[in-house]
Amino acid sequence: MGIYQIFLHSHSLFWLLGVILFVLIAVFYRQGKAKPAKIMHMILRLFYILLLVTGIGMVIMNFYWATAVKGLLAFWLIYTMELIATRSGKGTLTGSTKKSFWIQFVIALVLVLVFGFGVTG
Repeated sequence: MGIYQIFLHSHSLFWLLGVILFVLIAVFYRQGKAKPAKIMHMILRLFYILLLVTGIGMVIMNFYWATAVKGLLAFWLIYTMELIATRSGKGTLTGSTKKSFWIQFVIALVLVLVFGFGVTG
């Protein structure tokens, strides 16, 4: 197993755990349980760093247009995840803002999965 495969499998695991953490954070904030949500949010931020390190490492090892596009889509996904989690914690995610961020999250997630498993996989 080469270094690229190690990066690939760890990157996939970090994404899976990151999305699960994100969903748990959203559920906890919705239930009014701010303390566990904040703890998980800090852990999610660690996963963002691990995702960026493994993702950039894989792009450097195997660069072509689709990996660059997937990287940009992944930045967008991380951005929307962070905005939703942060604004949910502050209580400022309401109305049309809430709907637009969740729509962006779903679109970005689908596109990242399509590029991750379809185009670049």
